Amino acid sequence: MTRILLPIFIFLLTGFKSFAQTSPEVMVDRMGRGINVGNVLSAPFEGNWAPVLVESYIQDIAVVGFKNVRVPIRFDNQTTSLDAVNYENNLGNYIGSPSDYQVNSTYLDRIEEVTNWIVDNEMVAIIDVHGDHWFWESYDSESAEYKTGNDRLAAEDRFRAIWRDISERFQNKSENILFEIMNEAYFSMSAPEVNYINSEILSIIRVTNPTRNVIVNGGGVNSWEAPLQIPSSFINGDDYLIATFHYYRPFSFTSSSRPEFNDNDWGTTSDKATVDSEFDAVLSWSQFNDIPIFFGEFGADNTCGFDYEDGICGTDGGPDNASRVEYHRYLAEAAVSRGFSFAAWDAGHKSNKTIYNVSDRSWVVDVRNALLGVDCLTSGIIKNADIECGFNTDWDLFVQSPAIANYFNADALNSRSDSNTMQVDVTSTDGSSFNRVILRNDIIEDLSAINNTLNFSCFAKASTNDQQFRIRLRAVVNGVVELSASPNLNLSDSEFEQFDFQYQIPENASSLQFQVLCGNQPGVYYFDDFSVEEETLSLADFQNYSKSVLYPNPTNTILNFKTTKQISLVELYNLNGQQFKIGHSNNQIDVSNYANGLYFVRLIYNEGDISNHKILINHNN
Repeated sequence: MTRILLPIFIFLLTGFKSFAQTSPEVMVDRMGRGINVGNVLSAPFEGNWAPVLVESYIQDIAVVGFKNVRVPIRFDNQTTSLDAVNYENNLGNYIGSPSDYQVNSTYLDRIEEVTNWIVDNEMVAIIDVHGDHWFWESYDSESAEYKTGNDRLAAEDRFRAIWRDISERFQNKSENILFEIMNEAYFSMSAPEVNYINSEILSIIRVTNPTRNVIVNGGGVNSWEAPLQIPSSFINGDDYLIATFHYYRPFSFTSSSRPEFNDNDWGTTSDKATVDSEFDAVLSWSQFNDIPIFFGEFGADNTCGFDYEDGICGTDGGPDNASRVEYHRYLAEAAVSRGFSFAAWDAGHKSNKTIYNVSDRSWVVDVRNALLGVDCLTSGIIKNADIECGFNTDWDLFVQSPAIANYFNADALNSRSDSNTMQVDVTSTDGSSFNRVILRNDIIEDLSAINNTLNFSCFAKASTNDQQFRIRLRAVVNGVVELSASPNLNLSDSEFEQFDFQYQIPENASSLQFQVLCGNQPGVYYFDDFSVEEETLSLADFQNYSKSVLYPNPTNTILNFKTTKQISLVELYNLNGQQFKIGHSNNQIDVSNYANGLYFVRLIYNEGDISNHKILINHNN
């Protein structure tokens, strides 16, 4: 007997929105504008080429508004080596298999940690097998990695094992974690070779991840032409594929910090027409094959070849700043206007293509904002949060006698990230009240889309070590003003430091205003990069409320429950909202008679508690 329980089903869909089967088109729209965290996990070992990735890096990416993070990864040094396997017998026959190889489980833990950070910060994560040139170059007769015969077969099995272990580890993780099979293999592999490996790896992924979106590219031809090499037969054989391409044209400009190139300007009508023509070709192919596009890499060298670690321009020059900014802006808009999502290439402050400087958590602000399509950032309730629209846009300064103060854009010497920074000069105070000088952002009256708990942050410094400030929120609640301020925050005169304040929005608040109080001591105050993060229940938090673990998942016959509580009732729902009450015995249920697909399991315990779970029934396993 079956019945429809729409209210409960709606609850289940809400609770499991991160697990729904999302089409590639919807996923690409969700991904929007993004960035790579290059040279980190794609180095021989993490830390070789860039600082070890920390969660604050991911938080900083999220808070400015990026929606996806591509994580280039290298597995070579974390997987059983070819030298450790005997894959050929005395007769020269191949006797190897993928079971000969295994990815270091600790390394998979690390990848899981990083992708959890990304998903928990409400972005899409892309696991990009990026640095394993040992594999794709095994097809290149001019490479030292070139292999033939049994050596080639062993390399293929090793690559299969890598994707087997990735797929098994992430099979029950959020759908907002995507897989990208190979990075720029087209430099070494022909179109048929890439198609063969794509097919092999996709079949491995689909055993445990039947509906996860997978990013693919073609072989033989690079840049914008690469996806055009993917056969229609391959595209039509799977409903969860996203095609990708990279773009660094013209190379003489995007790599002009190298001695062999000196094309330092970009942005003529002809330059932009070339981009439009080539992007339109990708769009036409995408529409004909009904497959969406992820624009996975692009960028230009640092202005004047600037070295963010040494603080000097390169000896061989590089792009002029206006051209570098315009290149990023134009390509980002060219992608977005055609319905592509993108991830700009950033490899940190030690690289020749820098957008984020992890050493002091700062941005190359003009490039970042060009990618985001804004002149200045709005973060939560704070407008012009990065001050890039100038000190007096969305900000005003309230000064109460006897205090005397004024505000400006700081000079270059005292700016953060070589960008606009707020300067407040307090020349006179009574020495007893912070609120004699108040830096005020615009009042926000529409609070309907804002969560109750807000985490405020800013970077600040001062002209002396004696100066302090406070962060304050002004709320109007039932017509009455309520003020809530941080403790006194001590400033440094040497460098910008980050300051934080958590605030709970009062019930029935009708408006909010963010304020900075700096009227207690005379001196010069510098503020920049304000941000607001809304504290939400993450997917990981949601799962922690569950009282049971269900396994195996996917399943084809028996579903087991691991629980410390007594289950009184089990309910099963399909995607149409149809409910099935099924018996359970010894913490097991039999699902062998149900069709393939995604289901929701609702467990009701003896004491009245409830937990909800997602399962996938797949009889093809």
